[in-house]
Amino acid sequence: MDRDEAWRREFAGRDRLPARGPSQDRPAARAEQPEGLTQIHEPGPLPVDPELPARDVCWERLPDDVRARTLEKAGTVLLWWAHLTEDGAPFAVVLGDRGLCRVRPRPAERLGGGSSAPAWEYRGERVRLEPGTLRSRSFGSGPAAAGSGPAAPGRPGAPVERLVLDPAEAQDVLGHFPLDVQDFLQRPFLAGNRAVRADWYYLETTEPEHTGLFLVMCLTDDRHVTAIEARRTLARGATPDRARWHDVTCHQARLVAPR
Repeated sequence: MDRDEAWRREFAGRDRLPARGPSQDRPAARAEQPEGLTQIHEPGPLPVDPELPARDVCWERLPDDVRARTLEKAGTVLLWWAHLTEDGAPFAVVLGDRGLCRVRPRPAERLGGGSSAPAWEYRGERVRLEPGTLRSRSFGSGPAAAGSGPAAPGRPGAPVERLVLDPAEAQDVLGHFPLDVQDFLQRPFLAGNRAVRADWYYLETTEPEHTGLFLVMCLTDDRHVTAIEARRTLARGATPDRARWHDVTCHQARLVAPR
């Protein structure tokens, strides 16, 4: 099977754009979400490997046609990142208004001989957004709210609703965000089976007076996606709850049901 045919199969299906408008938070969508309190996580370690290239460098390592097809299938880009596998091959995640696309490498088949360096093929998969369900929200800049309990503010006496995040280290990443952001990212999944896949990317920079963090995260199950792109600054010696957040933008959407 040639590459074009493989991509047609991976990205099969008619593109359907979500409806646009000033308000995409439909009452029906809100009614599906439980009234309980979402679990609030504590910030955990964010290991940094200074040898790994930034996302734009990793993106440029993907073949030109792979990048072009991914952007075509994603539509208008909402957020994205690219990184390297343990074998040094690039992969990418792109969320757009047409769908969520993931591009991952796999070893190419060889016909004998040649260099010992690995050769890669790239598999693209896209999950389409359900029309009319995309909702985006910006959160205000400033210090993260300090939590006084295990859950975000909500109805008194409501139960704490917990998700099973895969991998479990996602709790460490999610815990860095302010309470209202954690609630926004988790709440759409409370009506489902509670098993949620997590993907993320971050880049830390060091300045004389503070460290900077660029963080992108995406949560998905078979019917929902939520995602965030944000930046924060943390003064030298300060704990994560004293961080200041900037350019915090979140997205929610329902996904087209698998056939």
